[in-house]
Amino acid sequence: MTDVRVEQVELDRGTPVVYRDFGGYVRLAHDPQQIDEAAALALLCLRMPQLVGNLEVQRG
Repeated sequence: MTDVRVEQVELDRGTPVVYRDFGGYVRLAHDPQQIDEAAALALLCLRMPQLVGNLEVQRG
């Protein structure tokens, strides 16, 4: 199981999501003005398919 630490932040227009893989966990930041959390997690799973069915969301 991989922890995904989700944060809401204000990002530049056209950049709705940023993430970084730290090995033991993934840090995901999304701009709620541009994308909701569910869509941000879906995008993350497209970029990191090994997370599908293997992630635990932690909200910061």
